[in-house]
Amino acid sequence: MERKASGPLGESVSPPAVAPGRRRLLTVVLGGILTAIAGVVGAPLAAFFALPALRLSERRWLEVGRLAEFPEGEIKKVLARPLTAQAWPYETPRVTVYVLNRGAGKFTVFNIHCTHVGCPVRWNPQAGRFFSPCHGGVFDRDGRVLAGPPPRPLDRYEYKVEKGVLYAGRAYKVTERLEFREWHHA
Repeated sequence: MERKASGPLGESVSPPAVAPGRRRLLTVVLGGILTAIAGVVGAPLAAFFALPALRLSERRWLEVGRLAEFPEGEIKKVLARPLTAQAWPYETPRVTVYVLNRGAGKFTVFNIHCTHVGCPVRWNPQAGRFFSPCHGGVFDRDGRVLAGPPPRPLDRYEYKVEKGVLYAGRAYKVTERLEFREWHHA
Protein backbone atom coordinates (compact mmCIF):
# COMPACT_ATOMS: atom_id res chain seq x y z
CA MET A 1 0.00 0.00 0.00
CA GLU A 2 1.43 3.33 -1.08
CA ARG A 3 1.37 6.22 1.39
CA LYS A 4 1.55 9.82 0.27
CA ALA A 5 3.22 12.45 2.39
CA SER A 6 1.19 15.43 3.46
CA GLY A 7 2.34 19.05 3.76
CA PRO A 8 1.75 21.46 6.67
CA LEU A 9 -1.75 22.34 5.42
CA GLY A 10 -2.76 18.73 4.86
CA GLU A 11 -2.30 18.71 1.06
CA SER A 12 -0.58 15.77 -0.51
CA VAL A 13 3.05 16.20 -1.51
CA SER A 14 4.70 14.10 -4.20
CA PRO A 15 8.41 13.38 -4.20
CA PRO A 16 10.50 15.66 -6.48
CA ALA A 17 10.93 14.50 -10.03
CA VAL A 18 14.38 13.16 -10.90
CA ALA A 19 16.18 15.18 -13.58
CA PRO A 20 17.17 13.32 -16.70
CA GLY A 21 20.73 11.95 -16.73
CA ARG A 22 22.39 14.54 -18.98
CA ARG A 23 20.83 17.49 -17.20
CA ARG A 24 21.89 16.11 -13.83
CA LEU A 25 25.45 15.53 -15.09
CA LEU A 26 25.65 19.07 -16.48
CA THR A 27 24.40 20.53 -13.17
CA VAL A 28 27.00 18.59 -11.16
CA VAL A 29 29.86 19.52 -13.55
CA LEU A 30 28.94 23.22 -13.63
CA GLY A 31 28.52 23.26 -9.85
CA GLY A 32 31.99 21.73 -9.46
CA ILE A 33 33.57 24.27 -11.83
CA LEU A 34 31.91 27.20 -10.03
CA THR A 35 33.02 25.82 -6.66
CA ALA A 36 36.61 25.52 -7.93
CA ILE A 37 36.58 29.09 -9.27
CA ALA A 38 35.15 30.40 -5.98
CA GLY A 39 37.87 28.54 -4.07
CA VAL A 40 40.68 29.84 -6.29
CA VAL A 41 39.45 33.44 -6.07
CA GLY A 42 37.89 33.38 -2.61
CA ALA A 43 40.71 31.79 -0.60
CA PRO A 44 43.29 34.51 -1.38
CA LEU A 45 40.70 37.24 -0.81
CA ALA A 46 39.70 35.75 2.53
CA ALA A 47 43.37 35.45 3.54
CA PHE A 48 44.04 39.05 2.46
CA PHE A 49 41.33 40.36 4.78
CA ALA A 50 41.55 37.86 7.66
CA LEU A 51 45.29 37.32 8.20
CA PRO A 52 46.19 40.87 9.33
CA ALA A 53 43.59 40.56 12.09
CA LEU A 54 44.97 37.19 13.18
CA ARG A 55 48.64 38.18 13.01
CA LEU A 56 50.25 38.98 16.34
CA SER A 57 51.00 42.65 16.60
CA GLU A 58 54.69 43.25 16.45
CA ARG A 59 56.52 46.12 18.04
CA ARG A 60 57.41 48.65 15.36
CA TRP A 61 59.73 51.46 16.25
CA LEU A 62 59.81 54.96 14.81
CA GLU A 63 63.09 56.86 14.63
CA VAL A 64 62.27 60.22 16.19
CA GLY A 65 65.69 61.90 16.10
CA ARG A 66 69.05 62.45 17.74
CA LEU A 67 68.93 63.51 21.40
CA ALA A 68 70.77 66.75 20.58
CA GLU A 69 67.72 67.87 18.54
CA PHE A 70 65.57 68.07 21.69
CA PRO A 71 66.51 70.87 24.12
CA GLU A 72 65.68 70.11 27.72
CA GLY A 73 62.30 71.44 28.86
CA GLU A 74 61.07 72.23 25.33
CA ILE A 75 58.35 70.60 23.27
CA LYS A 76 59.20 69.99 19.63
CA LYS A 77 57.07 68.72 16.72
CA VAL A 78 58.88 65.99 14.75
CA LEU A 79 58.24 63.79 11.72
CA ALA A 80 59.29 60.32 12.88
CA ARG A 81 60.02 57.61 10.34
CA PRO A 82 59.40 53.88 10.72
CA LEU A 83 62.49 51.68 10.91
CA THR A 84 60.87 48.96 8.80
CA ALA A 85 59.62 49.83 5.35
CA GLN A 86 56.18 48.71 4.27
CA ALA A 87 55.95 46.10 1.52
CA TRP A 88 52.97 47.85 -0.02
CA PRO A 89 52.41 50.66 -0.71
CA TYR A 90 56.07 51.33 -1.35
CA GLU A 91 56.02 54.75 0.26
CA THR A 92 56.77 54.51 3.99
CA PRO A 93 54.58 57.01 5.83
CA ARG A 94 56.03 59.30 8.45
CA VAL A 95 54.31 59.86 11.79
CA THR A 96 54.11 63.29 13.39
CA VAL A 97 54.74 63.40 17.16
CA TYR A 98 55.48 66.00 19.83
CA VAL A 99 58.55 65.34 22.00
CA LEU A 100 59.14 66.80 25.47
CA ASN A 101 62.67 66.40 26.84
CA ARG A 102 62.20 66.21 30.61
CA GLY A 103 65.93 66.02 31.32
CA ALA A 104 67.96 63.21 32.88
CA GLY A 105 67.22 60.97 29.88
CA LYS A 106 63.44 61.14 30.36
CA PHE A 107 61.16 62.00 27.45
CA THR A 108 57.47 62.17 26.72
CA VAL A 109 56.42 61.42 23.14
CA PHE A 110 52.88 62.64 22.50
CA ASN A 111 50.45 61.52 19.82
CA ILE A 112 49.39 64.71 18.01
CA HIS A 113 45.69 63.80 17.84
CA CYS A 114 43.10 65.13 20.26
CA THR A 115 41.41 62.39 22.26
CA HIS A 116 37.96 63.80 21.51
CA VAL A 117 37.51 63.40 17.73
CA GLY A 118 41.12 63.03 16.55
CA CYS A 119 41.90 66.52 15.24
CA PRO A 120 45.63 67.31 15.25
CA VAL A 121 46.58 69.49 18.20
CA ARG A 122 49.05 72.36 17.95
CA TRP A 123 51.60 73.35 20.58
CA ASN A 124 51.67 77.03 21.54
CA PRO A 125 54.93 77.75 23.42
CA GLN A 126 53.82 81.24 24.55
CA ALA A 127 50.71 79.84 26.25
CA GLY A 128 52.42 76.60 27.29
CA ARG A 129 49.41 74.64 26.00
CA PHE A 130 48.29 72.25 23.29
CA PHE A 131 45.19 73.51 21.46
CA SER A 132 42.76 71.41 19.42
CA PRO A 133 41.02 73.31 16.62
CA CYS A 134 37.94 71.09 16.96
CA HIS A 135 35.58 71.85 19.85
CA GLY A 136 38.10 73.90 21.87
CA GLY A 137 40.12 71.15 23.54
CA VAL A 138 43.06 72.47 25.60
CA PHE A 139 45.87 70.36 27.12
CA ASP A 140 48.74 71.38 29.39
CA ARG A 141 52.41 70.60 28.65
CA ASP A 142 51.98 67.15 30.26
CA GLY A 143 49.03 66.38 27.98
CA ARG A 144 46.36 66.67 30.70
CA VAL A 145 42.96 68.08 29.72
CA LEU A 146 42.44 71.68 30.84
CA ALA A 147 39.32 72.62 28.85
CA GLY A 148 36.87 71.33 26.29
CA PRO A 149 35.31 67.94 25.67
CA PRO A 150 38.37 65.60 25.40
CA PRO A 151 37.66 62.59 27.64
CA ARG A 152 41.29 61.89 28.62
CA PRO A 153 44.84 63.25 28.30
CA LEU A 154 46.80 63.10 25.04
CA ASP A 155 47.87 59.61 24.05
CA ARG A 156 51.58 58.83 24.18
CA TYR A 157 54.17 56.54 22.68
CA GLU A 158 56.52 54.23 24.51
CA TYR A 159 60.10 55.28 23.88
CA LYS A 160 63.65 54.09 24.08
CA VAL A 161 67.05 55.69 23.62
CA GLU A 162 69.83 53.81 21.84
CA LYS A 163 73.20 55.20 20.79
CA GLY A 164 72.04 58.78 21.17
CA VAL A 165 68.85 58.34 19.13
CA LEU A 166 65.27 58.59 20.43
CA TYR A 167 62.79 55.97 19.20
CA ALA A 168 59.02 55.83 19.70
CA GLY A 169 57.23 52.49 20.06
CA ARG A 170 53.61 51.54 20.56
CA ALA A 171 51.05 54.25 21.24
CA TYR A 172 49.09 53.92 24.46
CA LYS A 173 46.20 55.71 26.13
CA VAL A 174 46.84 57.69 29.25
CA THR A 175 44.43 57.37 32.14
CA GLU A 176 44.12 59.95 34.90
CA ARG A 177 47.36 58.82 36.54
CA LEU A 178 50.17 60.06 34.31
CA GLU A 179 53.32 58.00 34.23
CA PHE A 180 56.43 57.67 32.09
CA ARG A 181 56.70 54.52 30.02
CA GLU A 182 60.08 53.40 28.84
CA TRP A 183 61.06 50.27 27.01
CA HIS A 184 64.26 48.75 28.31
CA HIS A 185 66.55 46.60 26.23
CA ALA A 186 67.32 43.23 27.81
